[in-house]
Amino acid sequence: MQLLKQTGNNTYHVYFISIFLSQFLSNVPTTFLLAPFTNHYYALFLGSNIGGLGTIIASLANVLAFKQYLLHFSKKGGSYLIKFTIVSFALLFILILASVLLIFWKT
Repeated sequence: MQLLKQTGNNTYHVYFISIFLSQFLSNVPTTFLLAPFTNHYYALFLGSNIGGLGTIIASLANVLAFKQYLLHFSKKGGSYLIKFTIVSFALLFILILASVLLIFWKT
């Protein structure tokens, strides 16, 4: 609990922790987890939205889309997952760079 309070005091910590946690918890639960501990909502929302990229778990929408893909193309699931992960992490890193500039501009 104390760690979350300390994390919530810094814009950049909130931003990067929200991206990181989204990779394991999904972006919506991450937002609900961190929101009570910070006033840096711009960084939290930006990080959680961008954090929806990366792993398949990062956004529930990714998981639901993957399940639908498996219903129609069950034999290609592994190939899809590899391609999805590569593209998603590439976009994640591009958006991290762009959004860091937005945070600098905002603060």
